[in-house]
This record gives sequence, structure tokens and C-alpha cells, in this order.
Amino acid sequence: MPRPHITCHMITTLDGRLKTEGWPYSEDELLTIYDAVGTRLEGQGWIIGRASLEGWVPHVEPMLDPAPTARPDRLADLARRTLGVVFDRKGRLLPDTDELEGDHLAIVLSERVAQAHVERLIDRGISVVFGGPDGDDIEGALTRIAEGFAIDRLLLEGGGTLNGTFLAKGLIDATSTLILPVIDGNSGAPAIYEQGTGPVQSLELVQTETLEHGVVWLRHRVSRES
Repeated sequence: MPRPHITCHMITTLDGRLKTEGWPYSEDELLTIYDAVGTRLEGQGWIIGRASLEGWVPHVEPMLDPAPTARPDRLADLARRTLGVVFDRKGRLLPDTDELEGDHLAIVLSERVAQAHVERLIDRGISVVFGGPDGDDIEGALTRIAEGFAIDRLLLEGGGTLNGTFLAKGLIDATSTLILPVIDGNSGAPAIYEQGTGPVQSLELVQTETLEHGVVWLRHRVSRES
């Protein structure tokens, strides 16, 4: 089974910024706009990075072994829930349960994370997937997630670093971008894709739609032509 189809779904300003402080919208207003469109994308789950979740669940100091140890993934019962995939290569996150707002958590770790931390996650019902010696085998982890949970569409909803990593590895198939009628203008503020010095990525426009409050929804297909 191939890896799942991945759409990067983001909400941003006209200049592509992510920090919401100072925007003329409340958090609830932004979530309402974002989630309404996300539902239309019909993803079977979502993907975020550790930093996006660290402020919402307990976290601990990493427990790392000197060398990586190959181990089988430990997938729990999805039980008809939406899947939440979290990339946490060093094993900092330690949620109390396997659920986040009703969605089942699967955490992707590197093979250097100590077994004691892995067991703590498993004891809480959380699915554990290994992303290679350093946690960089994103495609391999996602392929096994797709097979193990029988899913084929995920929404990437990370920060600029995670999104940029997926982009650089060629793991984004489509983009869904909600552009607010706002210019942030803050120098150095993170953008929705931060991939260092990676190559420019061409896109093919699929759809444009103007929503309430002047929000523009752009959908693109990622071009695979060299």
C-alpha cells in the first residue's frame, strides 16, 4: 500500500505568516473558518509536529539510547475515530490518554527513543510508529500508518518547519490555503513553509473560492514535473 495522499491545509495572511498574535480575529473565529474548510477536504486524519502539541499535552525530557534499536510499530485500535499523527522524534510528548478532542493519537518516534518511554505511551493506548534511526523516515512511517489503519488521505497541519520538511521530501500532493484579508508584515515571523535552501516548488491551480469575511481559499496540486 502506498503512503497516504497528503494535503497541506493552512490558514495564513496575504504575506504567508503563521503567528496569529495581533490578527483581527479571535482564536474561535480562526478555528471556525479553518475547520469548516478542512471538513470539505475529507481527510481521514491530520499530521502535526511536536511543537504544535507541546502546549496542550504533558511533555518530559527525552529518554534517548546511545544507538538506535529497530522495533516493530505498536498500533492501537482506531475504533472508527479520526487519526492524529504527531512527529516527535526525541519523545518529548507524554499525553495522558490516546485521545485529543476525540481523535486517536499516533506518535512517530526515532529508533533512539528509550523503550521505557515507548512503553509509557503504549500503556496510555497511544499508537507508536518508528521513523528510522533519527526519525527522518517520514515516508516509511506514513506508509505503514496508511496500511495499519487502512487510510489513504491525511491533512498536514504543521508549522513552517514540518511543512517545509514534507515539501523538501516531496511528500505533499496538494495544498489548501486560506488567505485572510490581512497583512502581517512582521519581519522574521514564521511562514507556512520553511525549508531552508530547498528548491522552488511549482503548483497547479485547481480551485479558487471566496468565502465569508473576504477569505480566499486556494487549492493547488503539487507539480511533479522537473
